Amino acid sequence: MNRLALSAAIGLIAFGLPKSAMATEAALGHYLTGQNAMPLAAILPPAGLYWSNVSVFYSASVGGDVDIPVAGQIRAGLKAVVVGTTFTGLWVPDVQIAPNTTLAFSLSIPVEYIWAQAQLGAREVTQENTALGDIMFAPTIGWHSGKNFLSASVRIFAPTGSYRVGALDNVGMNYWTFSPTLAYTYLDMARGLDFSMVAGLDINTRNPDTDYKSGAMFHVDASLMQYLNKKFAIGVIGAMLYQVEDDDGGLADKLDGFRGRSFAVGPIVKYTAGTEKHPINMSLSWAPEFGQKNRFKHGNGVYFSISGSF
Repeated sequence: MNRLALSAAIGLIAFGLPKSAMATEAALGHYLTGQNAMPLAAILPPAGLYWSNVSVFYSASVGGDVDIPVAGQIRAGLKAVVVGTTFTGLWVPDVQIAPNTTLAFSLSIPVEYIWAQAQLGAREVTQENTALGDIMFAPTIGWHSGKNFLSASVRIFAPTGSYRVGALDNVGMNYWTFSPTLAYTYLDMARGLDFSMVAGLDINTRNPDTDYKSGAMFHVDASLMQYLNKKFAIGVIGAMLYQVEDDDGGLADKLDGFRGRSFAVGPIVKYTAGTEKHPINMSLSWAPEFGQKNRFKHGNGVYFSISGSF
């Protein structure tokens, strides 16, 4: 695998990680619209140990005329800012379970800061918190043939993050999420062209403290990248989130199931530093949201990642 392919493959571990910690009950989930839009999404790197660090800045708001279920209570006029960083380790064992097939395991640990504000009658309530988020584990299997690559994984989010009933600034969700995910990449190394797509279905368990079960959410992210040389690439990303199942619980019934949707389109740039044997990847993407329903309005997600190998 030459420098471009290796550096791009290493870069994939910097995406698809837990970026936000506010629950679907708060009109957000483990997935933020556009977070999985990445170059070389389905390519697993060669056998070895890899690391990544992803930082996110996300801001959004909801008007005072929109009710949002938050940690067991209904809130209006909700505003939020999420600033977080996720540390990930990826292990690719030196085994071949079938021709052109690769196995990998990753563990992601997020640390996040949340600032949130909501209306409570005639006054505004503001809360903020910095804490450990929900840890994610993901076994992955990848396959390739020529310019085509496929991968399948199950992303498992554990309720390890800080959580309090009635709080606006919960960093944890207080329930498990299981997300079967498929990724596809078409890579033409001669032309420096990459088209990648990632699709996942987030299946949530019930929050035991609020008796609220967030409905399953389907999401698709895509990216189209052009490598201008071995170090620099530019591209565009697009994403769709669509809730396919009503929320369940007393508050959800009052809000008619609270099904949500959201879309995003934005730019992405990527730069590769380091050595040919140990490249270091840096990427920056922006995913402004539109077309939301029962989600935050004016959502803006900015993601910066850096990754490499041990």
